Amino acid sequence: MKNNLWIMMLLAALFFSCSKKVYVRNDYHLFEENFTLAPDALLRTDGVYVLESIWNKDTGERKADEHIFYKFYNTGQANLTVDLDSKIKTEEDYLESIKEHIASTNKAGFKTHLEGYYRLQGNKIVIERITVPRDVAVYSYGYVENGKLVIVTETIEGKGKFSDKHFTDNYKATYVFVPLEKSGLSNLKPGW
Repeated sequence: MKNNLWIMMLLAALFFSCSKKVYVRNDYHLFEENFTLAPDALLRTDGVYVLESIWNKDTGERKADEHIFYKFYNTGQANLTVDLDSKIKTEEDYLESIKEHIASTNKAGFKTHLEGYYRLQGNKIVIERITVPRDVAVYSYGYVENGKLVIVTETIEGKGKFSDKHFTDNYKATYVFVPLEKSGLSNLKPGW
């Protein structure tokens, strides 16, 4: 009987060590319990930032060939959506996509994938997300200006600290702000 108990405990430990981790807020370096976006911040939360173009010093600028957008919340959460089938085209489509995503995060067994947290320092921004398949934190560094979000670096280094070395001029992914109907966003609370 004692041997069976030890075998069961060993199998349980093996099972749980091989299963995917469900991330919680404290797993993120940028999570801040009482974060509130300043009213005069350049970052807007009443819409989405849609990828418009990508530039790098070697190939120049090209129009985005993927439909990708960020949604930011005034409580510090950020969500990156990749619309693989390019089905999202109208304001209602964006709102429905955001609502469906939030609903899925509130279900049992939800594992984060493209959700995370952000911090601002002046017009500079750092966005942290954890990629589930690789279990690694990815930091996107950039800035906000004139209704645009410009990501200049993505790295697994830095732990979200505002360091000049992460704000380079070698790459720019430009996201244009698209406002959405405030009434459609007013009651949405992210589940991460």
